[in-house]
Amino acid sequence: MCFGVSVAASTVQLSFDEDANVGAAAVREKAEKVVPEADVLPVGQREPYFLWYDSHLNVNVTRNAKIDVENATEFMYVLPIVVKAFEMEIVPADRIVAQIGETLVLTCNTTGCASPSFSWRTQMDNPLGGTVNSHGTYSTLTMNPVSIANSHDYLCTVFCGEKGKKEKSIKVELYSFPSDPIIEISRSVGAGEPVTVICKIPDVYPPDRLEVLLKKEEQVLLEKNFYDHGRTNTQTKTVTYSFNPTADDIGKEIACVAGLPIAEMDFEPKERVTSQKLNTNFGPQNTVITASPGNSPMVGDSLKLTCVTESNPPPQIVWRKHLADESIQHLVEKNVLSIPRARFADSGLYICEVINLVTNETEKATVDIVIQGAPSIAELSIEPSATVQEGEAVSIQCSAESNPPPNIILRRKSDSGDLRPYAEGRIFLPSVTFLDGGNYECVAENKFGKSKREIVFNVEYGPKNTMISVIPAAAVKEGETVMMNCTSSGNPAPVISWKKKNATGESEKIFQDAILTLQNIQSQDLGLYECEAYNQFGKEEKAVELLLQVPPQNVTVSVYPSENVKEGENVTIICSTYSNPPPQMILKKVHRENEIILPSVNGTFILYNVTKNDTGRYLLDVFNEVGNNIQVIEIAVEGRKIGRKTSNPTSDYCILLRNSNSSAYSCNFDLRVKTRKDKWILQSCKSTQTESVIARI
Repeated sequence: MCFGVSVAASTVQLSFDEDANVGAAAVREKAEKVVPEADVLPVGQREPYFLWYDSHLNVNVTRNAKIDVENATEFMYVLPIVVKAFEMEIVPADRIVAQIGETLVLTCNTTGCASPSFSWRTQMDNPLGGTVNSHGTYSTLTMNPVSIANSHDYLCTVFCGEKGKKEKSIKVELYSFPSDPIIEISRSVGAGEPVTVICKIPDVYPPDRLEVLLKKEEQVLLEKNFYDHGRTNTQTKTVTYSFNPTADDIGKEIACVAGLPIAEMDFEPKERVTSQKLNTNFGPQNTVITASPGNSPMVGDSLKLTCVTESNPPPQIVWRKHLADESIQHLVEKNVLSIPRARFADSGLYICEVINLVTNETEKATVDIVIQGAPSIAELSIEPSATVQEGEAVSIQCSAESNPPPNIILRRKSDSGDLRPYAEGRIFLPSVTFLDGGNYECVAENKFGKSKREIVFNVEYGPKNTMISVIPAAAVKEGETVMMNCTSSGNPAPVISWKKKNATGESEKIFQDAILTLQNIQSQDLGLYECEAYNQFGKEEKAVELLLQVPPQNVTVSVYPSENVKEGENVTIICSTYSNPPPQMILKKVHRENEIILPSVNGTFILYNVTKNDTGRYLLDVFNEVGNNIQVIEIAVEGRKIGRKTSNPTSDYCILLRNSNSSAYSCNFDLRVKTRKDKWILQSCKSTQTESVIARI
């Protein structure tokens, strides 16, 4: 029997030929348990394993190519297996140069070990001086910032279970050379006076490797090293040299050249240079101030004040300003005073004071600056607060600054957007109401323009003007949807809630919001609804009754004096009914040619001075949005009889009605004529018109 072994990604797999006997599976199972997990590598690069088995399915894995057995025929050499060895490395390798104060990261990597563990230490067991973080197959040691305490050999140890451990070290070497030298030259009053040159090299390490040259042009004045100095920490080294300059030395460069020539350490730069010219001392003198764009710039312009003087060495320049209270404000210490955007507060007297610290002489110059421009609102305030309650006393004040001085108007914006002016600069309200709340505007104006600013005045008050609107109406049909909207003014905005009176007459809270919607109205939904608007300052209630719409019913019609009347009489028709909403009524007379329609006055119709033409059928139509009811009335008008009756001499008289404002007459045989408000004149006469009686009613 024969089989092969393949190893990939640290997993050992055994494959067998198809003609293998039944014991092949058992051999494979045992081999997988004893063969270490590894990657296949060329035999020449790693020490191989050898897989042996016998006819009893005993599997043996060994690094030996030969084994001793009692019966050699029962064993068979199968295959050499090569594994990837357990290795490690440190990055950077062996040695690293780092500058003190920077960040250094050391990385320890491992291969051939699935779950390594790491340990960092210094070879002298000093503190690490850094932070360790391990991530799977690598670990880092971070030093941030690097300090003298990190100048060690660091050792990384990797443990990999049965494979044992491995160690590697790296040497951390440190230096510090962060900045150029600093030169200080004591100024002489004039040529020939002694000059002292001081050169400082800050934060050097190792200080014993520092070399310094002081040069005048190409001439070396001083050369110094610090071999005898220790290297316990970074140090600032100083070199001092004094000499008497000649007139030819004025203007020459004095250079300080500092070097840290450590050949065995790779870093840059290893040399730093600083130079300064040698000059004589004088001044200050001829000091003046120039203002750009001028002494009276506009507000918002860029203003630059430049102090020009003659002095050597360059002088210390201090800007000051005279304030309104006669005090002096310190500004800056440089020759140019820049104001990017000039303000009115920048107006004033500016002083440039020039001081030569070597000659100990001082000179001053002044300039008066006046800033012009349109007004700027300096303050718009409400006292005691921008939010008050009704009844409190309030003062609203506005102030502005400009040159020339502004005209100030403080006014309140009304709801319509119109402006109502108040006294200049101040409004006093002894007892505010909610009507005083709103936006207040301050307007300041001069010849250059005007400026505006607004402030909101908030008056808190309890609910007012609470109203209920019902859509479509308070009278509804069953099944309809009704929306009741409750509105109320108040500050803060009132909370709206709805209550409904139950059968016992008590109000029960049913909803909290401004809009109450009732869908599919039923009889139990009818009744009195109350809207309550409330906030912390009070409450207000309004009510509406939701009624069911009813068509006209129980219609009754009365005709006075009767449905049968005489010509000339007045006929009064009175109709009463119940409906919701209230009904409208129309009296129609069916005529052959057209239809005569009469309107009612509160359910009453009056036919004046009826004639035979008024005889006929009348339809009284009573209706509303829900339905209608039609009543039929038959009116018969009897013609007037003419002629004297001997049995009743007064029957020959007729009643003539005449309006006091009209010359028209109408004859009526009915003496029961009611007095009218427009004062009719009653005139009685015989039919022969030979007698007449006139009476004013």
